[in-house]
Amino acid sequence: MADTSTARNACDAAIWLDNAAGTPVDITGSSNKADIALDYKLGEYTVFGGCCTYRLECGQDATITINALYTTAASEARETLNLWATQGCDKNARTLSIYLPDKNVGSEKWSGEFRLESLSIAADHDDAGPMPITAVLKPHGCVSYTIAAT
Repeated sequence: MADTSTARNACDAAIWLDNAAGTPVDITGSSNKADIALDYKLGEYTVFGGCCTYRLECGQDATITINALYTTAASEARETLNLWATQGCDKNARTLSIYLPDKNVGSEKWSGEFRLESLSIAADHDDAGPMPITAVLKPHGCVSYTIAAT
């Protein structure tokens, strides 16, 4: 098989997350990693006299982890995530869209309604770099995979 010539990096990926008003906010410029993990619920079985294990599939789940930088500007990842995390107990699901490798026609678009599972801000007195923020989101329904048309 020939070596691929179509490999792409994530330098121009785009991350959009709804704010409390439901308006999509581009948090790309203050984020530096998005990890999309898809999980499937599997049950396994074997039979008498058999030597192989078989599996059945029933349901799927996902976890999206976003790493961002602690910034002070409004409408960036830190403010959008902090306000979401501190809304109290009546948090709503928000639309998250991740475009790979960029936000152009023909790119992959991973999207869905998500709930914030956890948010952490690491403040280390010995680290001269920007404080890292990690947000873990879980879908409230299915995650869609489409090819961006706009």
